[in-house]
Amino acid sequence: MNMLLRTIGLTQNESAVYLMFLKHKQKTAAEVSRLLHMDKSSCYRAVESLVTQGLLITTPKKRGTTQSAVSPEILKELYHQKLSTLKQKESELDRFVSQLLKQDESKRSTFIKVETGIEAIRNGMDQNLDAAICSSKVIKEFYRLSFPYFQDKDHIKWVNAFAKRRIAAGVSIRQIVDFAGVDTFAPIMKSDKKLLKEIHLMPKEMKGLYGVRISGDITHIISFDKQQNYIDITIKDTYVTLLMNSLFDFMWERSKKYI
Repeated sequence: MNMLLRTIGLTQNESAVYLMFLKHKQKTAAEVSRLLHMDKSSCYRAVESLVTQGLLITTPKKRGTTQSAVSPEILKELYHQKLSTLKQKESELDRFVSQLLKQDESKRSTFIKVETGIEAIRNGMDQNLDAAICSSKVIKEFYRLSFPYFQDKDHIKWVNAFAKRRIAAGVSIRQIVDFAGVDTFAPIMKSDKKLLKEIHLMPKEMKGLYGVRISGDITHIISFDKQQNYIDITIKDTYVTLLMNSLFDFMWERSKKYI
């Protein structure tokens, strides 16, 4: 019973006091506090609040002011008032949430992570696939088939399986590639609508062992040193990705299509 009263806005003390007044037609606040074993100050505050809400009626008498409970029918009115207030608050909340979202959009959120190892490369590819699925359904990348990890047979199998997952997800890919005389991925290294793939040849002016993969708001940069150790740098930033997309598109327009 108390829980029902609390759903319409009464506190625990107010609920207990109101129910006690329903049970006893007329009582003073002091008498009710004794019946409930509630301290007087708490009981008086509850009585005052109930009177304000129209749930108790005050009657002055010689032996002191008494209160009596109003018919429980008033609880329905309070419930509907509560609903009406909540409806008004709902529209206010909608406006407040919209403002917060606009503020959040205006804030620049940047995440950078540096990792090493083949798992970092694979995790990066998965991240780009997920980001593409949630955005434009396009992955852009440039790389060289002379990258050392393309000599790893297990990784080759993983990349082929990744290509199947990408195609199944309906994500297309644009690649600027330096084949470096390697035919490791010959069956899938071609521009093909079925493979959702377009390939351009990497310009000879581009030097060094490094690669970039872009989708959504995520950019992955793979970089090798002279000892062929490599790192995978994850950058999650809308504006950095816009920059990398522009650079990629610039190279794409100036590179030759591979058939």
